[in-house]
Amino acid sequence: MNQKAVFLDIDGTMVDANGQIPASTKEAIKQAKANGHKMVVCSGRSRFQIYDELLELGFSGIVGAAGAFVISEGEEIYHAYIDEEHRKSSYEYLEKNGFFYCYQADDGVVLNQRSCEGMIKIYRDMGMSESRLNRLIGKMHLTEEPWKNERNEKIIYYNAPFPVERVHADMEPYFDAVAISLDGMDEYAGEIGINGINKATGMEIYLKHVGIRREDCIAIGDGPNDLQMMEYAGISVAMGNARDDVKERADMVTDDIGEDGLYKAFVRLNLI
Repeated sequence: MNQKAVFLDIDGTMVDANGQIPASTKEAIKQAKANGHKMVVCSGRSRFQIYDELLELGFSGIVGAAGAFVISEGEEIYHAYIDEEHRKSSYEYLEKNGFFYCYQADDGVVLNQRSCEGMIKIYRDMGMSESRLNRLIGKMHLTEEPWKNERNEKIIYYNAPFPVERVHADMEPYFDAVAISLDGMDEYAGEIGINGINKATGMEIYLKHVGIRREDCIAIGDGPNDLQMMEYAGISVAMGNARDDVKERADMVTDDIGEDGLYKAFVRLNLI
């Protein structure tokens, strides 16, 4: 069997709604790696949000911040940041329309006090544990001018006054907006990244770097921000807990994350 590169989303794919990694998921990743396949994190999370418990599973690479950076065997091979003009214009748009939002940077989130209070309330109202909240938010850089941080990679927003399709249209052509991949969120919360930079473009950079063909890559996810990576992959897999529109566009649907879905997918794909 050819060596495969398996690109894995985090939330809803490797990590459940309680912030836990199922034992079967850990075993599947370790066995597939032992069989010579490359396991790659492919997430909207920035580097600081990909915590040690995940990395200890032995990933060969990371496509993070929805493609804004790519790491192979510990070496950063690509990194993109929002330019100054569009950091400022995005800030003005989000403030004017009353969004709660933060800029994701290398080492933490950059946000003002109003958004900080609003976002934390949303997470707590969802029933998110303090440990998961701390992992998700990480280090907070509180400032009334969050747009000035030169290392802002992407934007997360909540409490939008209109759905993601409108946000996408308003933010074009520099930005792209998709619905967020977190349980309990709807079309009024999303991720805003640089247009033309996404999980699929990060995958392409990684594959070229390691010399693996696109046909030999597999993408597994559950949310709307996984669609581009799933469409790019040679084989796409939707988790059983994925949204219906994600399942409809996948080559394979496995079981729920809580029902050993990732492990079962690896078996069906002959990775283990």
